[in-house]
Amino acid sequence: MILPNKLIPFKDSVISKLVYILEILSVTDDSVESLFEKTSHKFEDVNQFILALDVLFALGKIEIDEELKVIRYVKANHL
Repeated sequence: MILPNKLIPFKDSVISKLVYILEILSVTDDSVESLFEKTSHKFEDVNQFILALDVLFALGKIEIDEELKVIRYVKANHL
């Protein structure tokens, strides 16, 4: 579940786990596999991890460098 509700506490929601990914990416770019290895203990399964990446991408907080095959933290809006 992305957002907390009456049945899903905040600590179990995907939105509460975004910070674990952003902490790593704020220091260095990383591949999806490496990022999952570093944060897998924080997620229930790989599906929840991928959902967190989807949310961060939709919010414009991460971008994908397809040439280098890494995920990068977007430090500022490029408007």
